[in-house]
Amino acid sequence: MMKYQIGQTSRLGNRTVNEDDLGVAEAGGAVLLVVADGMGGYSGGQVASRSLVKYMLNHFKTRKFPVTDPQTYLKELIADAHLAVIRAGSVQKPPVEPRTTCVVCLIQDGFAWWAHVGDSRLYMFRMGKPFKRTLDHSKVEEMRRKGKISEKEMENHPQRNLVTRCVGFQPHPPVATISDKVALEKYDMFVLCSDGLWGPLKDEVIGETLTKNTITMAVESMAELAESKSYPESDNIS
Repeated sequence: MMKYQIGQTSRLGNRTVNEDDLGVAEAGGAVLLVVADGMGGYSGGQVASRSLVKYMLNHFKTRKFPVTDPQTYLKELIADAHLAVIRAGSVQKPPVEPRTTCVVCLIQDGFAWWAHVGDSRLYMFRMGKPFKRTLDHSKVEEMRRKGKISEKEMENHPQRNLVTRCVGFQPHPPVATISDKVALEKYDMFVLCSDGLWGPLKDEVIGETLTKNTITMAVESMAELAESKSYPESDNIS
């Protein structure tokens, strides 16, 4: 049996509405972790993140375990959640075109797989050190990959909030980036988060905070640190 601990938090920051949502489902000895960041500036960010998380958790609880092909499962889960988000927007009065980023992780039988769309991130820490992380679907990440800007320049770039892929809005599901199968070791830690958390905090700071506290305390103190560092412009933090 897998032994694990989970902590979660979602903060408003200096915004009027919290457009983030997150959740955990546990079934058949497997765990599904989800974070979604409804895209502000578009009506329905809240509708998008809530309906995505709700759809994914409900779907996960009703399936057969173990998941036989996790990579295909995550791909289909995002495609189906995409349709659920569009449906949720169409029944609003007046109808809206909701959109959201998302990151989702499946853990079973001592292995993990994850998928993401947009700039919600997954970090994996081993022995408190950054081991793996997702690469954002964003304008600045594209520019960095092409060698046009440095990692340092990304931090304050005027286009740093431009996401190049999202769930919802367009008729066709987005192309998610899906990880390979990763074997887990004792004390491995995952952080799934919205950009309100990773924006103000360096990877090393997240890892350090995780190793010095219980999971529940670490989650709260990271969120608090991110909020105070970006005050009075703090985004939602989940």
